Amino acid sequence: MAKVTKRMAKPAAPPSKAVGAPKKAKGKAATKISTKRVKAKVARAIKNKEPKLVENTKQLLVLRGNKTNEDVNHLLRDLRMIKAPDAKVLSKRNELHPFDDANSVEFLTTKNDTSLFLLGSSTKKRPNNVIFGRTFDGHLMDMIELGFENFKSIDDFKVKSKMAPGSKPCFVFEGNEWETIEVYQKLKNILIDMFRGTITTAVNLKGLDHVIVCSAAKNRVLFRHYSIDFKLSNDTHPRVELDEMGPRFDLSFRRQKFASADLMKAACKKPKELAPKKIKNVTRDELTGDKIGRIHVEHQDIYSMNVRRVKALRKSPAQLKTDDDEV
Repeated sequence: MAKVTKRMAKPAAPPSKAVGAPKKAKGKAATKISTKRVKAKVARAIKNKEPKLVENTKQLLVLRGNKTNEDVNHLLRDLRMIKAPDAKVLSKRNELHPFDDANSVEFLTTKNDTSLFLLGSSTKKRPNNVIFGRTFDGHLMDMIELGFENFKSIDDFKVKSKMAPGSKPCFVFEGNEWETIEVYQKLKNILIDMFRGTITTAVNLKGLDHVIVCSAAKNRVLFRHYSIDFKLSNDTHPRVELDEMGPRFDLSFRRQKFASADLMKAACKKPKELAPKKIKNVTRDELTGDKIGRIHVEHQDIYSMNVRRVKALRKSPAQLKTDDDEV
């Protein structure tokens, strides 16, 4: 019988390199730096937060503390309605103590792109507590803590709100304290900054539909909110009637923290591009506002002017000769 011999299979040859394949770099591995593409949504958000010559309408961030009651919740809701639509609400309860640590408030205002915040809380130590504050460039600027009582919500008034969304309220501050005491001055500035809305050069009379009245009385502030109703009258101007529509509450001062002089100066600084160009030799009267100018006229030779010459005023040849000799 013939022997059957088995042949061993030859090992497979290594795969041949493809033509044009990149060669491996000798030595250290080559590092490739790849730039991450920024999404269009993120780019728009970053661009909107950039400094601008003309600022947008200031937004208000409404926050709730760790503990609140029904009055605090209704007060935050009513104040948000006055500021609407330029207000954002965070319904989640937050453990916020801006007088002890302002980092959490600064983070929330920066994230939501708001420069104003309103924080409400109620604890055993400070019941019915509300904090009005504002920031500048992501840092806490001014902050006033107030307690409120005698609260009456908008729902408790029979007068229905005629306030249009985005309308500008009128402000009335009663009492000398608003001009003489620093705490009242700061509170007045914060309230106007919070509820003034969009800055305009002209206001339509029909757009004035509500007024906020703040009265200073015995170290307290009486906050009242009225709707404006125009009635027909025999005069050219309509007759104005005020109907209280809420909210109504009394404020008492507790704690406050104000910005330094340097930070306030930086916040109030106006860009050079928006400063009015100064015109030489032109001023304004402080009382009437009339424009006062100074005009510089060159020296005029009245003898060479083509005017009517009176015989009595003519100089004789002898006078003209003496004048030439003196010169």
